[in-house]
Amino acid sequence: MCEFPLNKIVFVMTDFTEKNFTFWQSHKALKKYFDNGQLDAGIFDAVQHKNIQLWKSGRTLSPGSCKNPIVVVANYLFDTLYHDIFQVDQGLLKEGLVSVGSKHSEEADPLDPEIIGRLDNRYKYVDIDSSYYVDEEGDEKHLNRILKWYKENFKSNTKGASILLPIGALRALRRLSFFSLGRALVISGDKGNNNPEQFVGLMDPHIAVHGSFSLMVNYHAIGAWFTSKGGFALHNPQEEASLKVSAFLLSPEGVFDSKVSDADFMDEQLAKLDESRATFFPHLKQAFHDWVDQFGPNDFFVMQKSLKEDLTNPPLRTVVSMLKLGDWDPDVFFKFRDIILTHAPTCGQKLRNDLCRGIPRVWSNYYILDTDKDIAFEVGRFYYGIRDYQNALWFYMESTSSVGEHHVTYHNQGLCYYSLKDLPVALEMFKKAYSMCPEYEKARNWIEKVHHDMSIVTTPSLCLPRGGTGLQLHIETDMENSKQ
Repeated sequence: MCEFPLNKIVFVMTDFTEKNFTFWQSHKALKKYFDNGQLDAGIFDAVQHKNIQLWKSGRTLSPGSCKNPIVVVANYLFDTLYHDIFQVDQGLLKEGLVSVGSKHSEEADPLDPEIIGRLDNRYKYVDIDSSYYVDEEGDEKHLNRILKWYKENFKSNTKGASILLPIGALRALRRLSFFSLGRALVISGDKGNNNPEQFVGLMDPHIAVHGSFSLMVNYHAIGAWFTSKGGFALHNPQEEASLKVSAFLLSPEGVFDSKVSDADFMDEQLAKLDESRATFFPHLKQAFHDWVDQFGPNDFFVMQKSLKEDLTNPPLRTVVSMLKLGDWDPDVFFKFRDIILTHAPTCGQKLRNDLCRGIPRVWSNYYILDTDKDIAFEVGRFYYGIRDYQNALWFYMESTSSVGEHHVTYHNQGLCYYSLKDLPVALEMFKKAYSMCPEYEKARNWIEKVHHDMSIVTTPSLCLPRGGTGLQLHIETDMENSKQ
């Protein structure tokens, strides 16, 4: 996010792939924001590009182009950028060098992506001094100061230390900060560490392979870079967390205090600088405490994972509480959809009312990324379960529009129209379902049933009853629970 000279706040989405960029351009949930000028997008290679050409406005983000400080949100980005490897061994600072090859003696196709799973990494470590970094656009002093901090901190530790320095992330942040003349707020979440005690021991880094490569993010080093440059870091001290969240503020040197020397930066002085400078931003500090320290994203993930995996059949009211805690997050709704859809039709009226107030929020929060999680279809099933057939139909039609045609969606629409006594349209829906999937027995059976009902529709005693009779129960249990 940044503010242009025209005093207009604009949110900017960036990625380095054309595929994602094109996806945003045509995403209907983003269209109104692109059209009213609140949102723009551009291609940005985090470690190479110095400018961002914006698609909608045609503007270029470049050094000095932003009037106010920028706000950068970077989630699960830094782990896939460049990292430098270091060790402190018997008081000496060493650089890690890696050679990469295949575990197979020969590869038929050296460009085969499957080779990623067969990579073999060999490491060696060579002595360096603390003036390792050069030609870093003015950041040499700060990067070498961080290396010196690690060398001094671990020089007397007999176990040594292994350190990853996320140089790719720091280069990206440096270039982004140039847009606003060195003023920025950064919020980042990723796998990683912010406690330097986690670096004790001599070991090679673990490189995770999952279609690409990723490593643990050293948030402590990122924070030290901000502090060395005149800003400060806010870290969540929780160590048992698969998702680390930190916030960083960058301000020109000397704003909070006099320029920092190496001596002011060493040992515990680094943490003290962060603490003293954060007092100048009490609202930011309090917000970080409330939304990350006290109960943060990792805590929420742990709670929903435990509720899903440790309890085979959690109470519906507990699931509703979890939905409320997550502001009716669509992903949480999808995870617990079976509990909701099973118990919503028979739960108490008060709890059902709470669900009915919250489910629209699920939909308003939904940002479609792929077709694997068809939220519209699942919301339609919810409304069908509580016999709100009009809303169910709207969401089934939305599913067809956003995800695509599916025989189960047409089948469930047929059940809605049948329940609303619109037999001709119900028959049309069942026929669509059957034409798409001729082996789908339920649709064929319902086609026969609707034909039969239409032939005797003038007989009042055979009209579809409104109440919970055996026929109505048959209709509800014939609804498909999934598209599988």
